[in-house]
Amino acid sequence: MKRPFTFVCGLAVVLATAPLAFGVVIDFAGGTATLWDTSTVTTTNTGLWDSVVDYYEEGGMRVDFVNGYGTIGDYYSTGPGGPYYNSVIHAHPFYSIDIVFTKLDGSTFDLNYVDMTSNTVTGGGQSSGGELSYITASNGHSMLLPSSHWGLDYTWYGDPGDGIARLWLDSNFDNITSFTLSSQNAYCFGMDNFFIDEAPPPQVPEPSAFLTWGGLVGLGLVGGWWRKRRSK
Repeated sequence: MKRPFTFVCGLAVVLATAPLAFGVVIDFAGGTATLWDTSTVTTTNTGLWDSVVDYYEEGGMRVDFVNGYGTIGDYYSTGPGGPYYNSVIHAHPFYSIDIVFTKLDGSTFDLNYVDMTSNTVTGGGQSSGGELSYITASNGHSMLLPSSHWGLDYTWYGDPGDGIARLWLDSNFDNITSFTLSSQNAYCFGMDNFFIDEAPPPQVPEPSAFLTWGGLVGLGLVGGWWRKRRSK
């Protein structure tokens, strides 16, 4: 009886303290962008390659701009209010370009969360609220992306930004081979920080889960105290 009890308590402690496996964050700095003329550049948070990127590679992922050339770099620092020194992915006119993410080795992955920086039908202006932009997984699941006008907190042509929005993806974006960003009507579109195979963010445990883990660990402590008492 002692061995199973000791094993269960030990397993509870190991699982509760084991480090989580982390994936990669595609933040568009330090990767390799292949340009329209086939030349390559290493991206930085201060450089800008505007509407000349054919495809991009970082952290074992490939990003293809289909039907056009995209922008990677410190795009939002080109207007008033900068510099911000933050590299993002950007496309305009976005309604004519699809942005496709795949793994270089063709394997499956989980897309956990991303940061939205702009999604507007009006170039350099307010979003209408009627933007039809989507993120679609290889399994066919598609999610409408929120409208966003110049997500960084500064004024562009008199229109204030509305902040960067973090979007959490559900299990429909797990175990996929690709995902595509596309739009029917948005002119300007930007995103940053694609979390691939990343551990979920810290959450407050449900009371039942807390009691379950707490109970197992607590039982281990009580068991150790009981064994010491009996040995005296």
